[in-house]
Amino acid sequence: MNQLEKEIERRLLSALEQRPEAVTIHRTSSRAKTMGDLLDDHKWDKFHDDSRWNQFKHFMQDVSGGTCPDVVIYSSKTNENRIYIEVKATSRLGYGMEDSQIIRYFLHLLATTKKTPSHGRSDIPRAVLLCAPSQWFKDPRNAKSWSYFLEHFSGLAGAFGITLGEIHSDEV
Repeated sequence: MNQLEKEIERRLLSALEQRPEAVTIHRTSSRAKTMGDLLDDHKWDKFHDDSRWNQFKHFMQDVSGGTCPDVVIYSSKTNENRIYIEVKATSRLGYGMEDSQIIRYFLHLLATTKKTPSHGRSDIPRAVLLCAPSQWFKDPRNAKSWSYFLEHFSGLAGAFGITLGEIHSDEV
């Protein structure tokens, strides 16, 4: 268990609970510039390193089996997962470039949630975000996998209303 990542998670969760509008989303694929834009006035709760996040444990096992996003934000209104946040301190994304953790989470969110929840009710927009120190995104080994994800999945994410972006933990 990486203590630096746990500290980043604690700071991120505290910021989300106190001032989500102060948590900036960089390289965003949508109009959302802060977590406040995504969370707005919606009622939400979280799974933090908790296997209960995956309500579909026997679905898409090759994609999500055994993985757990560091933070999952779900809607208190619909009980649907809406935002997956992976946290990194120094380690690289798991798996390969074409099947990285972040791609797996994106595919899982796309397949298990709805763009517009039942009955057309307003809800938290969907997002897949990576939270790491700004230097992490500049490291060529990390940047390659992250940039691959943004380049190849931003169009699909936009078509289905999923925000992609990065949160710089040194700003949280």
